[in-house]
Amino acid sequence: MSAFFFIKNDSFPHRLDPRVKITGLIFFCMLAVIEESIWGMGLMLAILLSLFLFSGSGVNLKKMAGFFMLIAGMTFMMWIIFYRSEEKLWAWGNLAVYSGAGTHAALMSLRFLNMLLSGLLFLSITSIEDFFGGMIVSRVPYPFAFAVSLSFRLVMVFMANAFTIVEAQKVRGNDVTKGNLIKRIRAYTPLMAPLILTGIKKAETLTLALESKGFSPQNKIDLSGKYRLRASDKWCLCTMLLAGIAAVFLKFQR
Repeated sequence: MSAFFFIKNDSFPHRLDPRVKITGLIFFCMLAVIEESIWGMGLMLAILLSLFLFSGSGVNLKKMAGFFMLIAGMTFMMWIIFYRSEEKLWAWGNLAVYSGAGTHAALMSLRFLNMLLSGLLFLSITSIEDFFGGMIVSRVPYPFAFAVSLSFRLVMVFMANAFTIVEAQKVRGNDVTKGNLIKRIRAYTPLMAPLILTGIKKAETLTLALESKGFSPQNKIDLSGKYRLRASDKWCLCTMLLAGIAAVFLKFQR
């Protein structure tokens, strides 16, 4: 199983400037936060799913579908239980379901799901190099941009090491992917020690590599000319700007 979400493709979303992709991620997350209707959340979900198919990133969506549905289902159940209003629909002991709980729970579940899908779509169409370059040309301070890009790389290294350890355990007859949830948790617990030790070793190696190459937070990287906004990029930026203004306007009109 690959630990990397980026899918190399030549689709229109892949060809967009990294600054447009970063703006798109912020735009979709902002819409998910300010939108207060299930219909609006459902429309946003349909747009995101269409972008997955249009960009050829459906394999990532299929890979993470079970996890996302589990998170959305748990979010729905939590809001059903903890939502409070003036009218009770059902009560049993200390547990109660209030009027409007289902609608509010569905809204919050869709909101969280849309934000997760926005992040997965961004990772599917944006390489780490383009993400780092997009932050640099957007005038993000170099130390911060480097730290963010490095954190993404380290997460991928940890995931790759985790999959390697799991596969090695399967070869030895210890299949940690079988059994119920409790058995899986118990099987995964002993694997944390080698994973943490491997991560510390990788961090030490990275420190030595940076020092040997003379890395400094004051380094300057000139990326002028590498990224250029084309007509399609400007069109996407204008569309997101107008849609964002319309969403904010509609929110305050309600």
